[in-house]
Amino acid sequence: MKILYKFLFIFLFSTTVAQANVESWYTYWSVGASNHTYPGELNDIFNDAESLPGVDRTEIAIDMLGFYWPVSNKTILGFVVSGSGDYLSDGVNDVSIKQYLYALSAMHYFGNEPGNGMFLRGDLGASRIVVESNLSNESVSDDGSGYLIGAGYGFSVSTKSRLILGINYSSNSIDNETFTSTLFTVGGLW
Repeated sequence: MKILYKFLFIFLFSTTVAQANVESWYTYWSVGASNHTYPGELNDIFNDAESLPGVDRTEIAIDMLGFYWPVSNKTILGFVVSGSGDYLSDGVNDVSIKQYLYALSAMHYFGNEPGNGMFLRGDLGASRIVVESNLSNESVSDDGSGYLIGAGYGFSVSTKSRLILGINYSSNSIDNETFTSTLFTVGGLW
């Protein structure tokens, strides 16, 4: 039991000692899981298909190409491509719906620097939906608009690295239809 306490003390002490520097710019990337809601019957089709024997459903989330610059000691502003994918497969046929949000993004941290402590996130930009299937050609939607709001917690891992845990809600409106996602992500801010 003493070994467990010693391990916990060392782990907690080492994670609180790491202090990151305020950088002149940051890059942000994340991966995670998502939960999608679609307009009309499309939502029922995906939910019903998931319950069929032999059908697998995988829902993922990703943030990529995030580049941010500090506007204060606690706030960073930049741009990011936020996306999510919903994949159905029965081993022979597969279909996917991918949502993309190309957005201006802001993260405000309540700790002493970007990437440290609780934070709020807000993104606003252009959105697009891509539907792919092995039975038909890829279908790309018209451009629409979307937003993402979120919160989370950042941990300084080293002087240049931060671990970011987040929960986000994304809404993309295209052709008078709304596609939404709840996203759970683990990322890095460097």
